[in-house]
Amino acid sequence: MLRRTGLRCYRDIVTAAALLFLALGMLLLTWEVAEAKPPGASFYDDTPAAAARPAGTLLKAEPLTLPPLYRARAWRILYGTRDYAGRPLVSSGMVVISTVPQKQAGLRKIVAWAHPTTGTQRACAPTLTPLPHKTILGVNEFVSLGYAVVATDYPGLGTPGPTGYLVGKGQAYALLDAVIAMQQLPNTGTGRDVILWGYSQGGHAALFASLVAERYAPALNIKGVATIAPPTDLRRLLLANIGSVEGRVLAAFTLQSWAVKYGLSLRTIADGNSLSAVLAINGLCIDTVSGQVGVLKAQKKLGKQFLLHDPGTVPGWSSALSDNSLTVLGTDTPALIIQGDRDDIVRPQVTTDTFRASCRAGTKIKYVSLPGRGHTTAPQFGVATAVSWIADRFAGLPAPSSCR
Repeated sequence: MLRRTGLRCYRDIVTAAALLFLALGMLLLTWEVAEAKPPGASFYDDTPAAAARPAGTLLKAEPLTLPPLYRARAWRILYGTRDYAGRPLVSSGMVVISTVPQKQAGLRKIVAWAHPTTGTQRACAPTLTPLPHKTILGVNEFVSLGYAVVATDYPGLGTPGPTGYLVGKGQAYALLDAVIAMQQLPNTGTGRDVILWGYSQGGHAALFASLVAERYAPALNIKGVATIAPPTDLRRLLLANIGSVEGRVLAAFTLQSWAVKYGLSLRTIADGNSLSAVLAINGLCIDTVSGQVGVLKAQKKLGKQFLLHDPGTVPGWSSALSDNSLTVLGTDTPALIIQGDRDDIVRPQVTTDTFRASCRAGTKIKYVSLPGRGHTTAPQFGVATAVSWIADRFAGLPAPSSCR
């Protein structure tokens, strides 16, 4: 009896960990499960002088090993960027440049990838995983098309923090500065044409980058922005999801990050007994098995009602929610949004409302609904559509629109 009970408990723990893993959108991005390596001071640590250099400055680069016969070259990079308020920071990232000839003549086209949630600690950076190029959704397809791909870790992942989780402008700047830094690598043959590409948290970053690119990085020619399940109206998503395990975990990441970034007090919106659990969750990476199990344990102390108030009604928090929400996209950049209609993290109705408002504003936007797909399965079934749409934008074809 004891052995059966123990086995059942063990299976329950494993099943719960697997479900959380799926719910947070990381299954597709971890082909081989392995613990993230701790940040290496020799590469990821920066100095104040380095951070103060112009945004987009390439500070360091070191080659990354790719599989034998893989038709690309790759580097890990360190570069200067800015946070949402324009303060200097350093971010890490990676570059994968195809050696396959492009169909289009001229310099290589660039795909700028923004990754989904991994955590808020330094050790959660995608470039610290054993096979970092595999954390880029669609990388094999982009290599086969002859493109260059650059991916930011975001400041605070890999490099010293704090990270700005779902801080739109800061993560947008990091994505754009990664492109500028990549162009400083010698003999890469990259041009100015860029597509912004992101999933989940990364979709949020990519959409924000499309809004600020003309002012922040005018030398880049942004040909479009492609996203899968991008969070848009953050207040609606927070309130809709706070009753679920996944929603509480993502709220803990967001609220702790914003408390530090914006100088806000968690005690004004959260139960004091929950603060230790919030800190524990933020100390873990959800792209590892041990991190997933740890998050499951930590979130139990939050309770279903760990928020005392709707943050949208509390001064400071309300402006942070407003500043980092996207209810209307810009009209200058063609957009693609792919959304699973069974997504219970990025709710389809919230995404649809943003799409419709953007149509009314004049945005040229293609909206693709994936029947029966949730947050974690949408990338698997949407990546081919995204790659095709990206290739068409680089080829100069007219951007399609689902607006009526």
